[in-house]
Formats: sequence, structure tokens, C-alpha cells
Amino acid sequence: MSILDRYIIKTYLLNFVILLTVLMALFVVGGVLIDLDEYVAAGEVFAERQGSDSTFMWTVWAIIDFNGPVQLMLYAFFSGLVCVGAAGFTLTGLARTRELTAMLSSGISMYRIAMPMLLAGFGLNMLASLDQEFILPQLAHKVSRNVSEIKSTRSKAQPVYFMADESGRLFSAGNFQLVDGVGLLTDVTLIERDARGQAVQRIMASQAIWNEDRNGWDLTDGYALVRPTAGSGQSGSMHGVDFVPTTLNPTVIRARLESNYLNMLSVRKLQTLAGNEQIDRGKVIQIMHGRLSQLVLNMLVLAMGLTFFLSREPTSALSAAVKATGLCIGAWSMGLVMQNADVSWLNPVATAWLPVVIYIPVTAVTLQMLKT
Repeated sequence: MSILDRYIIKTYLLNFVILLTVLMALFVVGGVLIDLDEYVAAGEVFAERQGSDSTFMWTVWAIIDFNGPVQLMLYAFFSGLVCVGAAGFTLTGLARTRELTAMLSSGISMYRIAMPMLLAGFGLNMLASLDQEFILPQLAHKVSRNVSEIKSTRSKAQPVYFMADESGRLFSAGNFQLVDGVGLLTDVTLIERDARGQAVQRIMASQAIWNEDRNGWDLTDGYALVRPTAGSGQSGSMHGVDFVPTTLNPTVIRARLESNYLNMLSVRKLQTLAGNEQIDRGKVIQIMHGRLSQLVLNMLVLAMGLTFFLSREPTSALSAAVKATGLCIGAWSMGLVMQNADVSWLNPVATAWLPVVIYIPVTAVTLQMLKT
């Protein structure tokens, strides 16, 4: 790597860090100003829980605890656009100080000047992919919170209505939530059905706790009411039940209750869910392929944006920025829409890669129009 490459990459990374910091700071400051009372209330709860008198310090901790995971999500989501912005600032700065003119005068190609930024952009987007794969799945329960839930060790309570499992049983619960990372159902009712869909047994319990080792729910005060066989002349019976095996685990329940939850999971977890009959296999495959196609899409958008700032002749930085912003944000947002579209008539793999197929020729044309 030449001295010039290192200089361009250093300038590019510095601009990337500045832009990302400004974006995150605006998000945090705006959120804190809007929900300051919630953060203070959370700080008071934390201070009381820890037996501390420093409410201020625990309020700061509440702000960090809520916004830290969200910032990691923002990086994974917006890294592609921030890479384009950093490239624009880098090339504009090089042109303003006449360094770009000196490079061109020495016979260096425009493509050669762009190459270090493309490599650095690829590395930054790879970091976003690693963030999505290894860090965000561990923090999914925190990312999905709202500010009022910071002070609680439990996730948001959600009712479950007649959710079927692999055996055709219908699960209902007054509330479903995660308590210290463990799935909990309260006021549970399970209806077991025969092949004709008629109820043959009803299981009720005050609560159910997910047992990862046994792959099922441990019931508290559980009992079953068995319907008498038609024409038998016998009355129904009742017996105790303390465990129900099922593939309807907390991850599956959250995925069916929260449409965006699957996007927070790692590819490894998604591969496991792809074999679960309770989850839309096509949607899972589309999300897995979308992770890789998003990386390619970000690089295509970066290549398109670079062409607006690479010029042998003096150009207006504002005009170039407006044009690049319009094209790149439009291409990036439309790519996300196409990747996540629910298109029943198109293969999920094709749906995930559709924006890449469309933007490859667009990028090729913009690069070909560049006067080097």
C-alpha cells in the first residue's frame, strides 16, 4: 500500500468517524430531551435498587443502557450511507486543497484514487455485518424496548391469542414476556385438537416457564380437562399437567408477535428457525440472503456516489452533494424496500438479490461516464 493510499484511507476514516459521531449524537441528544423524565425515573429506580444516593449517575447509566444498543443498530443500518457521505467529504477536501489536482497531474487515474475509499468502505460495511451477526442478536431484547421499559428487568408484556404449534395445539396467554432472558407465559390456556380440528382437551395453568433443556414449557398449577368421548355416556375427567413439549419456543412467539424481530437475529439462529414449521421459511431465507445482498448494495451505492465528486474540472461541491444525495439515498432506500418486500410470486432468494441485479448496470453506467 502506497503512502498516497494510506493518506486517502486515513482522511476517509476520519470523515467517517466524524459523520457517524454527529449522527449518533443528534439521535441521543434528541431522544434525551424528549424523554428526559423517563430517564430520570429509571435513574431513581436503579439508584434505589443498588442502594445508592447518586441519582444523577444512575440516570446517566440509564441513558447509556438504552442508547448504547440502539447506536449499534444505527451503525448496522446506516453505515452504507455514512460511507458515501465520508467519501464526498474526503474528495471535496482533496479538491479544495488542490491535492486532487496534483494527483491527476501526476497521471494517477480517477479509478485509482477511488480504490482506497472503496476498500475502506468495504471494511466498514463488513464491520456492520459483523455487528449484525454477533452483537445485535445478543442485545435484541434491549433494542426492542421503549424508554419506559428501561427500569424493568422484564420485556414488554404481550398477549398471545390461539397460536398454533406443530401438533395443532392452540396456545393462549394473558401475557408473554421475557424475565431475565427467560420466556414466561401467564394465565395460560392450551387447546388440544383431533384430526378434525375439534377440541379434545384443554390445559390451563397460572403460568408457564420455558425449559430450554427439555424443549417445552414447565407449567405452574397446571391441569387438563379432557372432553368425554361422544356416545360413551361418561363424564369428562381432569388430571394434573406439569410440562408441555413443543417447538413453540419464546423466539418463535416473539417472531410471530413482532414483525421486525427476525431481522435482529443472527444467520445461525435464522438457519435454526428455517426448519421450524411455525415460522415462514420463505421470509427467513429472504432475510438471510438479504444480509449479504445488503453488503453488496452498500458498495454499489458507494461506487455510484463517488462518481459525482471525481472530476478533472472544477465543479460545485454543493451541486455534486445534492445530486449524490438524491441518487444514493433513493437507491439505498428503494433497495431496502425491495429486499424486504413480501412478494408471493417471486422466489425469496430472488427478492433479496433483486436490487443488486438492478443496480449493477446502473453503477456500471455511472462509472463508465466518469472522465478519467
